[in-house]
This record gives sequence, structure tokens and C-alpha cells, in this order.
Amino acid sequence: MLTKIIDKMKYYITLAIKKPYLIRSYIYKKHLGVIISIPIYKKDVSLNNKHLTIKNSTNLKEINNFYKRMNRDSINPTEIGKWLNRDYDCFLVKYEDRIIGSMWIFKNKFNLNNTSGRTLSEQKTVNFDKNSIYGANVIIDERYRGKGINQYLLNYVISHYANNSEFKRLIVITGASNGAYIRSTMKNSGKLIGITQVINVLGVKRRKEIFLDKNEKTWNN
Repeated sequence: MLTKIIDKMKYYITLAIKKPYLIRSYIYKKHLGVIISIPIYKKDVSLNNKHLTIKNSTNLKEINNFYKRMNRDSINPTEIGKWLNRDYDCFLVKYEDRIIGSMWIFKNKFNLNNTSGRTLSEQKTVNFDKNSIYGANVIIDERYRGKGINQYLLNYVISHYANNSEFKRLIVITGASNGAYIRSTMKNSGKLIGITQVINVLGVKRRKEIFLDKNEKTWNN
């Protein structure tokens, strides 16, 4: 037991020396997020790049391999299996044979992995109304960013649900500093409906939410 404690102390001391910003982040961290509602409607999803394709994947292994490569450890085989069993959708972007992007769509009732300022609620369980879906865990391989791929992914997802479901709106949340993603949502007629602020001091979180129109909040928590 003592050896484990000493090893753990050594680890944190080394971490503090090599990456002091992680220690500062633990002591005090502030997240600002923006909640955006995007109407689901039929639209053109053409892209002038024959190498790119998007598919709705149920292949646990390929989904896990991508998120593992992106260092998203919280999205692991156990979580992916649960999500697929609950009929949540995972859209993968491929460049030729390489997966370079992904987006999950959650429906009805779902659980959040964490509750930072970039997540939808301070509660881990969220209930959506029947007309809305939640887009999360969006990531584009950094080597392929700046090429309009996220815009194409959003277009595809919106068109997919317009043609294959009765859903009326897609809800997303992102960091207030993520200008590129916010612009992509606005190009899809996105509407800012809420702002979140989460302050974390030594692991104790305080969250504030401001909604521009309470009627746009299509979930309860």
C-alpha cells in the first residue's frame, strides 16, 4: 500500500513539473458554452471531393479505433456498445479508406459522460422530447481540419434525419471559443438558444445557464 502511495505522489510531482497547466486547471477552470438549435430540413449535401464519404456505422471496432486514435478515452467499447444498443447513431467521415471524423446522435433519454461547460446539462441523465435529437462527441482529425469537412458532416446528418425521421431540430453545444464550429451551425440556420458557464474550483462545480427563449429548451434535466 505504501509503495502505491509513494508511486502516486511521484507521478503527480512529475506531472506538476512537466505539465503545470494541468495542476492549474484542477485548481481553477472556467468553461463557457453555447447551445445551438438547428432545424432539420432537406438540403443539398454535395461536396466537391470524391475522396470523402459519410456513413452511419454500427461497427463497434472501427468506431472505437477512431476515438482511441483521437485520444478520446471516455468513448470506449463499453460505452459504444451501450449507445449502439440504444439505437443512437454514429456518423463516420472517411477520406478514402481512413476515418477522419465522427459525430454521435443521441435520442430520447441518454446519459452524459461528464458535465463540463461543453455538455448540455449539470445532470448526467437527460430526457429529450420526441421532436429533438442531440449531437455530441464531434471530432475531425486535426490533419484534415480547415477543409469544410465539419460543415459537410452537419449537412449530411441534417439531411439524413430530414429524409428518414420525424425529428424537427438538432441540438448541439460547443465551447464559446470554437468559432469554426459555431460558423458551421449558423450556415445551417442554427440559432443560439442558450449560454452555459461552469466554474470548477478544486473539483467543486458551479453551473449557470441562460436561455434566450425557454421554449427552445426541448429537454428536461
